[in-house]
Amino acid sequence: MAVHDYDDFEHTGPGTLAGRYMRSFWQPVFRAEDLTAGKAIPVRIMSEDFTLYRGETGDSHVVAFRCAHRGTQLNVGWVEGDCIRCRYHGWMYDGTGQCVEQPGEDPAFASKVRIRTYPTEEYLGLIFAYLGDGEAPPLRRFPNHDRPGILEIAAPEIMPANYFNRLENDPSHVPWTHHESLVRGGSRQAGAAPTSVSAHETDFGFVVDVVHPTGRLQRNYYYLPNADQHNSGSSESVSDEVPRERLSWTVPIDDETRVSFRVDLVPLEGDAAAAYEQRVRQAHPAEGTAAWRDEIARQVVAGTRSIEDVEQGINQYNLFRIEDYATQVGQGRIADRSNDHLGRIDAGTALRRQIWRRELQALAEGRPLTSWRMPDRAATPEQVAVP
Repeated sequence: MAVHDYDDFEHTGPGTLAGRYMRSFWQPVFRAEDLTAGKAIPVRIMSEDFTLYRGETGDSHVVAFRCAHRGTQLNVGWVEGDCIRCRYHGWMYDGTGQCVEQPGEDPAFASKVRIRTYPTEEYLGLIFAYLGDGEAPPLRRFPNHDRPGILEIAAPEIMPANYFNRLENDPSHVPWTHHESLVRGGSRQAGAAPTSVSAHETDFGFVVDVVHPTGRLQRNYYYLPNADQHNSGSSESVSDEVPRERLSWTVPIDDETRVSFRVDLVPLEGDAAAAYEQRVRQAHPAEGTAAWRDEIARQVVAGTRSIEDVEQGINQYNLFRIEDYATQVGQGRIADRSNDHLGRIDAGTALRRQIWRRELQALAEGRPLTSWRMPDRAATPEQVAVP
């Protein structure tokens, strides 16, 4: 009888318990605008390699990483119509994975060869794939982000740390992790511990309520297994504080690297939306910002630079990212959670681990998993009274 570690949330490669759980949900794998028609690229998700391509018809496809003939990476080939052709000997596959052409071979041979394909859909500016076995469930919809407004799809953020380091990045960290950002911005929140933190399970996952010393309630929504939603006033592109609803997914690239996909809904329409978009066009960040920012973050973790020494001209968004990098990567590529000492502000972290433990045990024992149901609409913090 197999012995399972129900606390091993971090390892998601093929055959792992957490990997099987994560593969039972659709996962975002790429930002849609970055995949032009006729382009094929390699993508790595949960320690597996795949080929992602967009046919000349505009449809996106996720298929096996290698050609079935001699194992060459398919992405080094090229796209023809809605098919992808291997550069080595010209074998070609359609969007269903069926081999449709093998130059120099008996025409009947192609019908006997098929590579694996994965259900693929585009939603909220992202390309989602279902990487599990069996029939794919319907792709979940997020009603708050289906409302009128401007969708801002951020460039994916890659960090050299396990995805669970990011999933457990709870709201209570802000006054401390982002202390320097808050001080520079003149916020009184710097170093101000929350008055109370509570968490409760819901039909879609769980909710964490944080009451700040000012009496403001911050409510975060966590959609199992790896998505979250909250209100934010920060923007990557403009400095003005435009309220937005932020939805993000954190996905393992491998056990020591994660990628985060973020979609903001800016609830503006008409002239207000046009004026906002004009400000974004005028203030778009310079090329190379992420690489420059990550190099500073690496120096901070290495101890050759401090966050307080980062130049004053950096905008708050970039300083926030450096601070997050320092604390998440600073836990180690794969954190040893057995040494944690959780307190009252860790209510959400404790609940997440409890739910994950329960679900992994059910999966290992062949029992039904919780069927998470999305709400018609999640209440924003402004719609919630302080308890």
